[in-house]
Amino acid sequence: MTNQKEMTNYLQNFIEGLISSGVAQAVISPGSRSTPLALLLHRQKNIETFIEVDERSAAFFGLGLSKASGKPVVLLCTSGTAAANYYPAICEAKASHIPLIILTTDRPHELRQVGAPQAMDQIHLFQSHVKMFVEMAIPEESKAMLDYAYWQGMRATDTASQTPKGPVHLNFPLREPLLPDLTFKLESERKTQILTGKQQLSDEQLSNCAAEWQGKNGVLVVGGTHSPEEAEQFITLAETLNWPIISDPLANLTSVGHNSHLIMSYADLFIQEVEMSLKPEVVVRFGMLPISKNTMFWLQSLEESETTVYFVDETGEWQDQLKQTQVAIQAEEQLFIQSILNKINVKSSDIWMKQWINWQKITEQQLDEISELSSLNETSASLLVHKMMTDNGQFFVSNSNAIRFLDRFAAVENNRYHLFGNRGINGIDGIVSTALGMCAVNHDRQNVLLIGDLAMYHDMNGLMLAKQYDLPLTIVLLNNNGGGIFSFLSQRQLTPEDFEPIFGTPIDLDFSLVAQLYGADYVKAENLEQLSILLEATQKQQKFQIIEVVGDRQENVELYEAVLAGLRDKLRSK
Repeated sequence: MTNQKEMTNYLQNFIEGLISSGVAQAVISPGSRSTPLALLLHRQKNIETFIEVDERSAAFFGLGLSKASGKPVVLLCTSGTAAANYYPAICEAKASHIPLIILTTDRPHELRQVGAPQAMDQIHLFQSHVKMFVEMAIPEESKAMLDYAYWQGMRATDTASQTPKGPVHLNFPLREPLLPDLTFKLESERKTQILTGKQQLSDEQLSNCAAEWQGKNGVLVVGGTHSPEEAEQFITLAETLNWPIISDPLANLTSVGHNSHLIMSYADLFIQEVEMSLKPEVVVRFGMLPISKNTMFWLQSLEESETTVYFVDETGEWQDQLKQTQVAIQAEEQLFIQSILNKINVKSSDIWMKQWINWQKITEQQLDEISELSSLNETSASLLVHKMMTDNGQFFVSNSNAIRFLDRFAAVENNRYHLFGNRGINGIDGIVSTALGMCAVNHDRQNVLLIGDLAMYHDMNGLMLAKQYDLPLTIVLLNNNGGGIFSFLSQRQLTPEDFEPIFGTPIDLDFSLVAQLYGADYVKAENLEQLSILLEATQKQQKFQIIEVVGDRQENVELYEAVLAGLRDKLRSK
């Protein structure tokens, strides 16, 4: 058998292992050393492939595919710095538990560290940011090595998909010639069944938790990313206990269409401003902390002697930033909730709930009196997108200000959609590409991205994917010409001479030209009525478009401070 057939047989068996364990999509960044894997993946009928020449954008696109599908996605690139460009998305995948299978191709061992072109050290390139690293063997034709290749493909997918989910990395050293034998066919397709269990508590442990929670004054705090179906379960638990529930926007509690009075959607605004006559006896946290700093400060203020903190940690990674857990529950969240619901027979007192409901209502009244929310600005535009999402739509929200507008001001609406974001590392890189990956999985739905101008600029290359694959993403661009988030932070105390070039960072881009470059429709919204009409159109007919909302950094700050000032006055008068 020639080297060409040896390599083809070996790589085909590896790909069969991927397919057998659930891989259905791959994102390929072209290059020379990756030629055999790229061709074999692209010609594989059971794998949908996307081509993106920019590896950083490709990795985030794969991240978006996996977020929206819930399935592991393959990334493939050539040797050298191509793989290094995957790094930001891999860090995000590890932190947010997204299963990616990274395939990097490499020079064979005899061409490493001898000055060969496009060669660098790719061994353990991503360090602790991947769950597993495998330096694959040079392709061979023996049955043992073909079984090895199949097994590694299956093992990589399964490892990426196990809780906690995350990326894995396989490095393939390949010798020339690099063209595979495209006439070669495997004698038979392999199938391997993988059965996995779920981590759960014993019946006795569940009974003990229920006994400690029921009838107590408690609060549920839900962080991290969750599906609408999972959000429903959290709300059911809150209603069974009669506890208020505070959540991250990406937990999808405010976008699930369940208008429960227990959802404290304005907690970020009121929680540091109120006098609590009754203190929580129990706080039950799920996953990482929500985005709200005010919620974090409130949790930090709780006295250990007064409040018992439970932490449900399905990943087993001890992601308790505050380190105040008194009872750690290592079990799968949804299974734990389903199991404990039947054991709760006593609700907390209405007196406990009424004070929380009252704070929520007072905050709602204050927001109704803010005239700025009835005219077009970045905050009101963000809230309108939230309101105008259709049932089953997909909404991707960028980091920095965009997600904070939703966290602070978004009420529970009747629509049920799925909110996505990149909150593992919280960077602004790769947002466009990730949102387009989301869109590619369900392109027949309403797909909207809310993003700031800096994040948009940071990933403009990703827009090529929309043009190339005709992805109908509506981009609502909040353009305040710079880093608006810093106007809320301590850096705003600096003089303009220091603040503007380092933190304000105006980029002065004409985004109508960006739209023209990548073939997107473009419109600058002049008022809320026009924006509403544009968003309503996306509910029925999607297209690739950029809707620009021109904002003002200082206006955002003034609106937020006006809300807080008015809220303090209302709370004192009650």
